[in-house]
Amino acid sequence: MTQDFVIPERPVLVLHYHEIGLKGGNRDFFERRLKRNVEAALRSLGAPNVKRLRGRMLVRGMRPEHVPEALARLQKVFGLATISVAAEVEPTLPALAAAAVAQARVHPPAETFAVRAKRAEKHYPFTSQDIGREVGAAVAEATGWRVDLSSPDVEVFVEVAQQRGLVYIGKIRGPGGLPVGTAGRAVSLFSAGLDSPVATWRMMKRGLHVHLVHFHSQPFMDRASEEKSRRLADLLADWHGPLKLTIVPFIEAQQAIIAYTPEKFRTILYRRFMLRIAEAIAREDKAKALITGESLGQVASQTLENLAAIEDAATMPVLRPLIGMDKQEIIDEAHRIGTFDISILPQDDACTLLEPKRVETRAKLHEVRRAESALDVQALVAAVLAQIQTEVHYPSWWHEPVPQDTTTM
Repeated sequence: MTQDFVIPERPVLVLHYHEIGLKGGNRDFFERRLKRNVEAALRSLGAPNVKRLRGRMLVRGMRPEHVPEALARLQKVFGLATISVAAEVEPTLPALAAAAVAQARVHPPAETFAVRAKRAEKHYPFTSQDIGREVGAAVAEATGWRVDLSSPDVEVFVEVAQQRGLVYIGKIRGPGGLPVGTAGRAVSLFSAGLDSPVATWRMMKRGLHVHLVHFHSQPFMDRASEEKSRRLADLLADWHGPLKLTIVPFIEAQQAIIAYTPEKFRTILYRRFMLRIAEAIAREDKAKALITGESLGQVASQTLENLAAIEDAATMPVLRPLIGMDKQEIIDEAHRIGTFDISILPQDDACTLLEPKRVETRAKLHEVRRAESALDVQALVAAVLAQIQTEVHYPSWWHEPVPQDTTTM
């Protein structure tokens, strides 16, 4: 990851963001949250100083040997567009040129380069073009690289701001999006298969603080899905920060549905009860929406009619970030974010384990409601909620003591 980066004796990390910079009057709120999330990710690496500047943040006070770990963590901080390792020098042309030459000389071999200069202070006596010419000439002489402004092998960045100069080569791409915590709270129905972790990650990227809810059918199924949900929660916590996971024993509701309702509506009724239970947990957690991994037409329960019949049981918005994605697109994203290998481990799913032989694919809402009227919905939901357990999963970089107890609702 860092082989193209020169780590100076006193490194400064330059963190750029894009979408946050378009937020107008709310920009300060987003920047403060991003700063807080960056500080949390880096706190165990010697509590480096994070300072906000317009359009970027600077991280000072970091030891060189901690930089690779810091870069790995920051690539999972939503809101960051790029991350760079810079040398900080006096903003004179000779100092800027010397810093650029020092980094270029230890960079892997290349043929062409370009200098990208920017000055944030207009009273600075040299223009961006002046900086580019001076630094470019010094780098070309020291390395023999040719200047190519359109598609260079190497980009040398020079920024002048607050009477300081920052010089760095290359940028690491961040995850983009919005800082976790800026869009409110939501509860994710978390099956631990391929879809729900990707859906959860996508909504975290839009700034949601997420609470995972996993349903299981023990003792009629083993603990594989529960353990997978915990492993995936650990993985997603590195992107999110401390992450709640609620484990829901669902078999009592399923047995009632099997005993008292038509078989063809069984899967739809399972999903309606899951939404109600997740909503109760969401209200307790002050969350405002539910997240599912549903994709239109992917399975029989995900036709337009069935999705409408299922969502009818909810009073909160149901967010479906995967609704227009096909299975291969979801698999590709699971690979990118690191959930794929865990998600494909064998498990029994709370819905599919006791699935009917014939599934209704074009459910009529009035028929679903009539079938459900045979059940004491409130009593079943309350019985399930009385058995749930909630635990908190912490990022691998977490620096504070981890509580060992679990809580019930």
